[in-house]
Amino acid sequence: MSAGVKEPLPALPDPQPQRLAGLFAELARLVTPSRKERPVADLVLSFLRSLGLAPWEDDAATMVNGVAGNVLCSVPGQGNAGGEDGIPRLALGAHMDTVACSGDIHPVLEDGVFRSSAGTILGADDKAAVAVLLHASELLLGAGLTVPPYELFFTVAEEVGLRGAKAMKPGVFRSRRALVLDASGPVGGVIVRAPGQNTISALFTGRAAHAGVEPEKGINAIAAAARAVADMPLGRLDDETTANIGLISGGSARNIVPESCRVEGEVRSHSEERLADVTQQVIEALNWGAAVGGTDIEIDVSEEYRAYALSRECSVVKLGRQALQAASLVPRIESAGGGSDASILNGWGVETANMAIGMEAVHTAEEHVSLKDMVALTRVVMAAILLSADEAPSKESSREGS
Repeated sequence: MSAGVKEPLPALPDPQPQRLAGLFAELARLVTPSRKERPVADLVLSFLRSLGLAPWEDDAATMVNGVAGNVLCSVPGQGNAGGEDGIPRLALGAHMDTVACSGDIHPVLEDGVFRSSAGTILGADDKAAVAVLLHASELLLGAGLTVPPYELFFTVAEEVGLRGAKAMKPGVFRSRRALVLDASGPVGGVIVRAPGQNTISALFTGRAAHAGVEPEKGINAIAAAARAVADMPLGRLDDETTANIGLISGGSARNIVPESCRVEGEVRSHSEERLADVTQQVIEALNWGAAVGGTDIEIDVSEEYRAYALSRECSVVKLGRQALQAASLVPRIESAGGGSDASILNGWGVETANMAIGMEAVHTAEEHVSLKDMVALTRVVMAAILLSADEAPSKESSREGS
């Protein structure tokens, strides 16, 4: 298939707003922070089985120290779509967890927009996408259309470092391209570029002493950490790179020279060269602060995910654009400042774009999503699945630094 649609799509089934709203509200009411996704996993498994499918749950629970694994499902084709090989050409996914929540979630729909009336997060990140994927599959499989085979995945522990996706095996998908539904902003955004991220943790160890009686016998670990942080490059360093220290903890009492202090931060960049360079600058600042402060130091650096950049003309980006156009929406090619499950899949060589789902003000008590956007996204998902039959993935995707 060329950049245009080879054959006209059949008429898409009409999304059912009340059904979609009820499904989302049911999901949103479940308080499922990272590693506690069991209620959502059970709902997803039950829903897919009710469609006659055979979803399964992997062993990610043990790997993330949680109560549920990733839910995966291979949807067989209906009719003669997808060619004779029966191999799916597209995987679609969302994550089942939310950030931590301080209480119950009460989703309410007012003037077409979902919010939580309880002063908590709503959980549209990413349960709006979960609801859409379930509803789109329900509609397609019940419409009597010729539907190509495709794959679904619902991950755990995304909000704490993409841990569920990392726990999946690289060969778990037969598809060589994927769409992740997990970006903020109005439906229409196609995220083709995202940074890599390193996390950095350092433990300063000094010596405790009474702060009023014999402070000279102590070695102040917090002071050493403070010197280090003050010497670091932090904030937005250039158009591609950011660095931050987000957590500092140490000391045992106001009147004791603190023996230990832990500092935790991160570096992100779309350039792997800059990511490595700034990470090294942070390490050097940590070592300098420890040396000047007279403390010992232990530093741990972890690569969370690598940067990726997809060509506008690669297969999955063209598919995303065509699906949006088929749903009468105008595609927007965008870049992200953070990671998603798409970062992990691209690292495997599965070309993956992240799609905007309409959620706004995520991770806050002002989080909201419109039912209109969820209805539109349902059409986009159905169009993407139907369009996926006609084209094998290209090899035009790229990942920065690879």
